[in-house]
Amino acid sequence: MQSKLALSLSTILLLGGSSLHALKFETLGYKSVSMGGAAVASSAGSIATYNNPALLAKTPYGVEVSLGGGISEYDHGAGASIEKLDDVDFIDTLDRASQDVLTLTEEDKQNLIEGKNIIVDMDGNAISLAPQAYLAAQVQNFGFGLFGSSDSAATAVVDQAHDQLIFENSFSPTGYSKIDESTLNLTNSSAADYTDYSIEYAVNNNLTYMDVTGVTLAEVPIAYGRNFETNIGNVMVGGALKYMHALTYTERMKIDNSDEDSGNDLKKDEQSSNFGIDLGLAYQPVFDYDLTFGLVAKNINAPKFDFYDGGTYKIDPMVRAGVAYRILDSLEVAADIDLTSNKMLNEDLESQMIGGGVNYEPFTDFFALSLRAGLMKNLDANDKSDLIYTAGLGIGVKWFQVDLSGQMSGNKSTVDGTSIPQYAKVNLALISRW
Repeated sequence: MQSKLALSLSTILLLGGSSLHALKFETLGYKSVSMGGAAVASSAGSIATYNNPALLAKTPYGVEVSLGGGISEYDHGAGASIEKLDDVDFIDTLDRASQDVLTLTEEDKQNLIEGKNIIVDMDGNAISLAPQAYLAAQVQNFGFGLFGSSDSAATAVVDQAHDQLIFENSFSPTGYSKIDESTLNLTNSSAADYTDYSIEYAVNNNLTYMDVTGVTLAEVPIAYGRNFETNIGNVMVGGALKYMHALTYTERMKIDNSDEDSGNDLKKDEQSSNFGIDLGLAYQPVFDYDLTFGLVAKNINAPKFDFYDGGTYKIDPMVRAGVAYRILDSLEVAADIDLTSNKMLNEDLESQMIGGGVNYEPFTDFFALSLRAGLMKNLDANDKSDLIYTAGLGIGVKWFQVDLSGQMSGNKSTVDGTSIPQYAKVNLALISRW
């Protein structure tokens, strides 16, 4: 039977689906995800509504519609541990021990010891999951959309005193048995030791758990961009007015993802709405119209929302600059850098990204093919993901394309031989333009 713990990541993902926020400048859209986050000077079309509304003034198509979504994962130490716990089948074995400890094999006992040590070492470690979804349309110089970006974090809270494998056992004279970690034999224990030291007791009584926190932000923008031809080149300006709906969320989740109710008093959420304003600029110099410089400021009015603990949640302005150059009709290079550093859900980490990439489109007249690659990095010294590699592939015909893009860090989290990327993201998009 599949371990319940294997579903923990899925559960956090579902929580993240209703616990989204945009504290950082998201890499949103197929080009941004696959070109090292670059979009402020290169993402003309429907996604310009999010990345830089000024680029709505230079879109090469009259209409573009895109539908996309994806998920990113950032392991702050808990991800590899969760994978390893699943490898040793810890939670299912813990459940069987709870039902009848006498049925455990020596392998089961070794797995419980290994899993117990992993859980104890998880204290304070976290994993962040960030689902995204968007539906965007560009009609001439206007842009519309529905954008949802996310960041939800699950942090392990582990009671360090409850680190022993003690279970109820009706065949024991005391009613409780403990697994001796050196011999794997069962020894007599007591009700007091079970309450004070058993990891099973801590899991079942919310002493050891996953603390899940998130903020949801959905944006519905109306955007416009206009080009001004001047003696020094094309100057494009744009803006977006957006309705924003936020939901802040926290829940204490059992580490074993069981169906038992952990208590309604441990779950809190709050919803509120506001409006946000984005402004963008783009410039093509007269000496080379294939060169574009871009600048965008998002949420310049610093919209505020209600927080679940009764406080105020403010989204600080985000400023990003970028440059793009079309070397050939089929080859484009672009790069972006965040001019602001923004807090993430993990309070020890801020987001200030730099990155870029290339986009190769050998033909677009009827059949369409796009090959992209790039690199990106968070300038925050506390970011453990280090260099992130990005890539993407789009294929179809001019009027309809399917696009898959992704990101992955070179650094990995490793626990007892089990490793997962420190950071990874995947995005699937459907694009239609005419």
